[in-house]
Amino acid sequence: MHVFRPMPGSMFEDQVFFRLGEVDYLGLPVAELLPASHLVSSPPSLISIVHLPSTQDRRIKPDWLLRRARAWLNTDDTFRGEFLDLIIVVVDDSHDKNDFDFASTSFRRLPREWTRAWDLLSITDVNSQLYEGAHVISGRMLYRPFRIHNDIGGAFMMAIKPRVTKSKPLYGVRFAVKDVFRINGLRVTAGNRAYYAVSKPATATSASIQRLIDAGAELLGTLKLGSLIAREEPTESVDFHAPFNPRGDGYQSAWSSSGGSGAAIAAYDWLDFTIGTDTTGSSRRPAMANGVFQIRLTHNAIPIDDVVPSFPRFDSIAMYTRDILSMEKWVQVWLGNDQAASSDLPINIVYLSDFLPIANRGQMDLIDKFFDDLETAFDVKTQKMSIADTWAANTPADAGNLSVQEYLKDVGLNTFVYDVYHTMDGFRKEYHSQYSRQPYVNPVTRYRWGLAKNISKEEHDEAMKRLDVYKDWLLKYILREKTHDSLVILPITGQEVDYREDPPE
Repeated sequence: MHVFRPMPGSMFEDQVFFRLGEVDYLGLPVAELLPASHLVSSPPSLISIVHLPSTQDRRIKPDWLLRRARAWLNTDDTFRGEFLDLIIVVVDDSHDKNDFDFASTSFRRLPREWTRAWDLLSITDVNSQLYEGAHVISGRMLYRPFRIHNDIGGAFMMAIKPRVTKSKPLYGVRFAVKDVFRINGLRVTAGNRAYYAVSKPATATSASIQRLIDAGAELLGTLKLGSLIAREEPTESVDFHAPFNPRGDGYQSAWSSSGGSGAAIAAYDWLDFTIGTDTTGSSRRPAMANGVFQIRLTHNAIPIDDVVPSFPRFDSIAMYTRDILSMEKWVQVWLGNDQAASSDLPINIVYLSDFLPIANRGQMDLIDKFFDDLETAFDVKTQKMSIADTWAANTPADAGNLSVQEYLKDVGLNTFVYDVYHTMDGFRKEYHSQYSRQPYVNPVTRYRWGLAKNISKEEHDEAMKRLDVYKDWLLKYILREKTHDSLVILPITGQEVDYREDPPE
């Protein structure tokens, strides 16, 4: 006997809340039974719905129902054994007595402790197409149950009812996104209350996210981030409480700006992947802090024009997962087969002495082991190089006699900081128009904006030019893109204890 407990104040015209054991559910209406249907139930009842196959299909065996029930129990965390208490077999005019006898035979193959009864439902007794799986009958209404998960780590900004699409490559895969992507009907926060105050409901979902939804992935909600896509430690999180990193003792910083994306995928096994953005480390650092796999897609591999920008020249999308093999499959679907093809060029592993070794011996030992593993996997030797020395031997004409450090001095400041400020020009103008004051921003953003006010457009343009020169030089002399598929191993940052209560240095 199952324990079905409607939650207080739980019955509404268009939804039902209930609890099975310690698991909470939300039931949303999917169909209405005709008044004459013998299945109309007064107290809510748990059922499972299956569509009866035809005995004309020789591939169907008598254990089809048993295998279907096992699949639900083993792969669907929404499904529980209580939903097998009553099995409803949906039939139509094409079925005959042989099919009904077949259904009876299949039912008898189920373990007795699983289910007590089965019944037939003609498709003509309902007003819409029915999904297979767990349902609730209450009165004339059929509800589809959704499991309610608690956001115990505080990683989510907004929950969304997912759209479920079968027969798609990402069917059943669940994800959530950093709250900088437009989601139809929602207002973007960008991690900042002032930004949310002037944000308008989106009229469409960002193309990069819609591509995943169209492939069958189920969007569960939006995730927290550092205010205005900036670095923000928990002690600086004034607008929205920082998410909790589940690793270690649970009180380490999740880092940012995509901290919610890293913390959520590390904490919740009911999520398969999360999406963030990365400009100068916004996804790489949280992946390291929360102990998950992350891939930062090549800039513009998937356009992100309809995402809140930071430094458009560097802005890219990133995916987080706990399973690197699944990540490969999901990214291939996301990119499309034309972009997901691998290179035929020989692998080249690059060790840059400008950044390695690092002082943390334990971390360096892991990096060295990773180099060894790569060499074994690809049967190649690591090439040690120095950017500074290679530049000195092959200095671009535009650089004259300047070293690489001298040539790139202030380039990051005059490009990144300048754009971080000016991409928010429209936001500041709109906020001032509505509230007659400047928006509140966190200390890091205030500092950057203060620096940007003293950078001229001419200085910005010159710095962008130098960035282009350096990019072309790096591709030619360090990555050797025309002749090799190069893997450059770099430390993201030093690994150390970083408590939420500690203010940033």
